[in-house]
Amino acid sequence: MAAAPPAFTGNLKKAFAGLRRINLDGLRWRVFDAKGQVLGRLASQIAVVLQGKDKPTYAPHVENGDMCVVLNAKDISVTGRKMTDKIYYWHTGYIGHLKERRLKDQMEKDPTEVIRKAVLRMLPRNRLRDDRDRKLRIFSGSEHPFHDRPLEPFVMPPRQVREMRPRARRAIIRAQKKEQDRAAASTKDGEDAKNAKTDVTS
Repeated sequence: MAAAPPAFTGNLKKAFAGLRRINLDGLRWRVFDAKGQVLGRLASQIAVVLQGKDKPTYAPHVENGDMCVVLNAKDISVTGRKMTDKIYYWHTGYIGHLKERRLKDQMEKDPTEVIRKAVLRMLPRNRLRDDRDRKLRIFSGSEHPFHDRPLEPFVMPPRQVREMRPRARRAIIRAQKKEQDRAAASTKDGEDAKNAKTDVTS
């Protein structure tokens, strides 16, 4: 007997908001595990699925993307120093009220909004954007209320690390060789000075 899924303890009203406005017939439910994933790479894959670009029936004016359920948003990772250097700005409408919040503070306040902003800013700004936003469901933990749906785990494609360009590789080799020659020359000068001092004392 299969174990019962854990009960969802989050905001059910927010989790199911707008679902009645989506035609769920024929849609796949894709599950993305954000644990340990790089923010931008994950958001780009979600944007592709939301637009339906992974289907042979894709058309830019037709909304045929799939439902996307993102889990473990609090465990997302970023490269470099973005956690402290990346800043979100917004304006309240009052004079001088330009607000800002760093990525680190936003992760503590609401990590789901970080992924949502990254995905929405990768989508075209047209009339289909709101429908695609409704198909995106993000949860900070591993709990979600969609266990009765036919969920399909999404497998992230492997990273394709581009080989170093020949010109850059040659530049690195020249710099290493120059450093080795400089170290050898300094060692030789030290030995010569030591030999000369020995000859003077003798």
